[in-house]
Amino acid sequence: MTTARNTQIHSAHARPLNTARPLTRHSSLGSGIATVESEYVGKPTCEKCGTDEFIYLESYVPPVFRRDGGVKTLGEVAYTCTRCEDFSAHSVPMSWAPPGWYLG
Repeated sequence: MTTARNTQIHSAHARPLNTARPLTRHSSLGSGIATVESEYVGKPTCEKCGTDEFIYLESYVPPVFRRDGGVKTLGEVAYTCTRCEDFSAHSVPMSWAPPGWYLG
């Protein structure tokens, strides 16, 4: 499964910099530069709506593994809530992958 890339990402969708969680690094997700909250790890859920029902997946970067099988970096996700149009990007748990996604 390939995820669609939004070529029209606007800064109006980005979360303001005064969030409760610290923003510590930037990553290129999708076609634009998105802020990734490296300390926050969670499943894609809209904080305003409190659900994942309206999530539109912008991009997904799978985790990177070391040769010994350990995790080098967690997977990253960028998404927009189609209900309130809130944009978010952060790391996801090792157990989470987009529906239909598999490595192989």
